Amino acid sequence: MSGLRRASGVVAALLLLWVLAAPRAVADTVAFTWADSRITSPVGLATDTDHSLYWTANSTADKNRTTVYAVPSDGGVGAALTYPQSTTGVAAVAYSSNNVYVLDKSTKTNSLRVSHMTLSRLVASGSLPYRYWDFTMPESGQTAAALIVGPSTQLYVVAQSGHVYKAPATPSYSGSNKLTKISDGIPGVTGGYYDVTQQKVVLRTATQIVLADPATFATTKTIEAPAQTGGRGITVSLDGASYLLTGQGSGNSVLAVSQSSSTPSASPSDSSTPTASPSPTEIVASAPAAAGSFSRSQLFGPATRMAVGVAFVLALIAGGVAFGRR
Repeated sequence: MSGLRRASGVVAALLLLWVLAAPRAVADTVAFTWADSRITSPVGLATDTDHSLYWTANSTADKNRTTVYAVPSDGGVGAALTYPQSTTGVAAVAYSSNNVYVLDKSTKTNSLRVSHMTLSRLVASGSLPYRYWDFTMPESGQTAAALIVGPSTQLYVVAQSGHVYKAPATPSYSGSNKLTKISDGIPGVTGGYYDVTQQKVVLRTATQIVLADPATFATTKTIEAPAQTGGRGITVSLDGASYLLTGQGSGNSVLAVSQSSSTPSASPSDSSTPTASPSPTEIVASAPAAAGSFSRSQLFGPATRMAVGVAFVLALIAGGVAFGRR
């Protein structure tokens, strides 16, 4: 009986350690949590290292106007910029050289509109002057999923089918510009961006992160992506160490995957509570991040399943030892 009691004590201790460690293991995959109720259906995330924040927009139309949100690393909203636009919603966002780019869904068949706003030194809520280009798709039945702003501000549109379309080097603000198909790509694309440091296009699907050549969009590397409800966009973390994967909006988490491995990792630090980067003085105060909030996908993610499996195996071993000593 003493052996059984000792084995039971070991199992209880192991289970206690797992209970204490599981939240940490879960939290280590989270970069931040969407903490503002206005962000309901983010189409993606664009990294703005000039102002130490991210840009996103909702996929749904908002009373004949488009709103883009500046999001500090605590997941709140630091600023909201709007401009009038008669579209059916937003398909993607991008950022490059003090310009926010928005791929608006056009009301015309086989047409897209890319709007852009040039940011001054100050980033504050309100309206900014904007301009836009209209584009015509060369194929029917395509759904735009990503806007890539490559070197020399070369624009590309990637469809969910994986097809890649290149814009003219210098689009015209009058009339419609014709997009040219350059690649069949990979199916199932939900978001993407151009990584200046790696000089690669980074795309994502529901299961993979895909690095591609910026000229041909040929795949050069793939990384397994963690399961994510409503997974949509991808960008690089402000510190450049991780890929950030976006899913559903307010109350849900943006996941981080280390660029140096294929497994989820903490970003930007290994703390269970992400450390917010100092907000620029010109950004208005953001809403506080939700504390201790985990979605079902987090609670039952890979880290949790692994911990449960280890605890179960150890319990079986301890039980076998106890039975053998009876």
